[in-house]
Amino acid sequence: MQFTKQNIKLYTSILAGILILLTTSQLQAQNYRPVNWGVKAGINAADLYGDDVGGTSAIAGFSGGVWLNYRLADYFSIQPEVLFSTKGSDVDTGLLGEAGSTEYRFGYLEIPVLAKIHMPTGSNIEPNLYVGPELGFSLYGDANDIEVDNQMSDTEFGLVFGGGLDLGLDQPSAFLLQSVGLDLRYTLGLTDTFDVVGDPEVRNGAFTAAITLGF
Repeated sequence: MQFTKQNIKLYTSILAGILILLTTSQLQAQNYRPVNWGVKAGINAADLYGDDVGGTSAIAGFSGGVWLNYRLADYFSIQPEVLFSTKGSDVDTGLLGEAGSTEYRFGYLEIPVLAKIHMPTGSNIEPNLYVGPELGFSLYGDANDIEVDNQMSDTEFGLVFGGGLDLGLDQPSAFLLQSVGLDLRYTLGLTDTFDVVGDPEVRNGAFTAAITLGF
């Protein structure tokens, strides 16, 4: 499954509509802090899956970036993010013609847009659950330390779902730190990782555990 120009235009239109909705909704958001932002960093346990993938082993990687949260109500918010994430897998049999076991490592610029459900507890601790689409742009690809950039799909579409736990600070720090949190998610790739003859069905999957800082 390829990510076409029509899909990109549709995704862009959806994002524009969300931003317009958020702008108008902020006029009504008076009972809570409507906008905050932050940074996050953590580790990935990444793997490949698909009909054309044999035995695999997950590899560790990095995920981190920035986020912006629009709180539309006590229980609901929209959160776009911009992340750098590494993915890949150890595969028993090479997927691009390599002989024997192959370690794939990929780098992506990812833009998820998450719909979050918040669960206020009446204390400083607030759990949340979320789900949303993600658009990824391929930055590089290696197979046993050999570049395979030209064999990768330029874009990747995925689905993100997970949850987290935020701890609000009673007295913000000198750096205006408002909260710290734990974020756990799984990113399911929905489009093919490689763009080569035969279109092998190979897709990314990654479990991420990250620490978040909110300002």
